[in-house]
Amino acid sequence: MNKANTRRLMSGYFLYECGRAMYFVLITWFLYQWTEDALYTGLFVSFGFIPGLFSNVIFGVLVDRNNRKKLALLAGVISISCLVLLTGTFWSGAEHPWLMITAHMIMQTAGSLFRPSLQALVAEVFPKESLPRIFSWSGSSTVAGSLAGAAVGGVLAGLVVIEISLAVVVLFYACATMTIQMIRYTPVEKKKSAANSFWLELKEGFVYVHQNRMLYGLFIMLMLGQLTFHTTLGFLSVYTSAHLKQSALVYGMLDSTFSIGGILAGVVGTWWWAKCQNRIGVWSLLLTAAGLAIVSFTTLVPVAFLGFLLIGLGTSFVRALLQSVQQMATDPRFHGRMSSLRMLCNQTSVVVTGPIFGVLASSYGAPAVFLCLLIPVTGGVLWAYIQSKQQRFKQITKSA
Repeated sequence: MNKANTRRLMSGYFLYECGRAMYFVLITWFLYQWTEDALYTGLFVSFGFIPGLFSNVIFGVLVDRNNRKKLALLAGVISISCLVLLTGTFWSGAEHPWLMITAHMIMQTAGSLFRPSLQALVAEVFPKESLPRIFSWSGSSTVAGSLAGAAVGGVLAGLVVIEISLAVVVLFYACATMTIQMIRYTPVEKKKSAANSFWLELKEGFVYVHQNRMLYGLFIMLMLGQLTFHTTLGFLSVYTSAHLKQSALVYGMLDSTFSIGGILAGVVGTWWWAKCQNRIGVWSLLLTAAGLAIVSFTTLVPVAFLGFLLIGLGTSFVRALLQSVQQMATDPRFHGRMSSLRMLCNQTSVVVTGPIFGVLASSYGAPAVFLCLLIPVTGGVLWAYIQSKQQRFKQITKSA
């Protein structure tokens, strides 16, 4: 395993996620403080994923047909350009909630290209037996970046104007893009045949899922992890301000605690895999459910910290380890398409529930959002138990 590439990959994940978390903390806090309406928060979270409903399946084919590193770099450049333009609207006084939502849609679309590109690149650069360890480490780097970005974002939100804060975010995205550029490897030549058109390869991705039905169960569990993750991040500002009655600094600290759970998941990920094996999904979703129950019913800030720690821990186990199972269960020719189809499921769930959760938070408070999330997550525990009985799932989880 190439140590230099490992360092560059982990640095890239860290810097990218640091910038993303900082951006998200700043924009969601500013949006709610400016509008004082949680519905805009719900629309922000939901609309950000709408382009992904159409682009994800296309991006999957692009990733499988083209140089994955170049696609990841393209996504980074798009994100940087969007952030520069958004910063310009604040400098000129032209900011508006719908401008922020539109910019977020572009940022999320770029992320929908960046993530499967980098995930497929990992599967191309590193040997298959190293993937659980690499994905676990990358999960740690990602959440460490999220921790740092959320903490810095919370401080910046309370101390400096939004324009300067966003300029710092641009710097982190630029550094992440340059770090990914430094990854060195010999790309696998993609075989392109005139008979295999773009649309035929797109269709092959759906056929492949249908022929490997274990992926359906993995997509459902990963969808629950991502839905909980994104909804928690989206409504944390509303929860902190309206429910706990705390400042932007506490918001940043809660977001950081959420990320600490993710870091812990990355550090003990291989141990957790070995301990749980085919029950990975069951126990990881149970941790998530426990955290959701705590934050739904408490008004005490220290207890809320515990709840968000457990949510961060559980969702990170789901997102990192079950993603490894998916990669190991997938033919390398379909890594990009399966990553994008998984993201399509994830983002559809957020698009559908975002406005609903926004109305719930406006009418009944942010805790109602987390209480509603507890229902599908509890159902996911039952689904994970059924999945754990499948022979192929057992073989994969015991082989790493």
